[in-house]
Amino acid sequence: MQSCATLQPADVEIKINLLTVDSNQTPLDAVCNLYSSSSKLDVIAPKKFVFVSQCSSINIICKSGQLTGEYGVIEEQSNTSAGNFIINSGIGYIFDRAIDAVTPMGSFINLMSSDEGDCITDRDITIVLE
Repeated sequence: MQSCATLQPADVEIKINLLTVDSNQTPLDAVCNLYSSSSKLDVIAPKKFVFVSQCSSINIICKSGQLTGEYGVIEEQSNTSAGNFIINSGIGYIFDRAIDAVTPMGSFINLMSSDEGDCITDRDITIVLE
């Protein structure tokens, strides 16, 4: 049973160029929280950086004063289903951590829901803060 718990999808380095702008497209400094079903990172944007994660959806929430903006990247998979959406969404990060604490099932489901060969590893993301 313990050998199942060691199954983990491979981590992928995703190069992200994150730009935050106001509604007039003027660059604006913001605190951003990035998370996927396997990782979480806080950065100050605009910034170029590497986000190490398993190949899954990436969600970003940025805030600057009273302005906020969001961005979600959902990896397209040929076997996309409702189950994959839950695991690969931001909910998946919390769900996986809770399931992993009790059983290796969360790691197994995560392994089955990702296909590293289809992962996009370079991203230019612009978030409009309103």
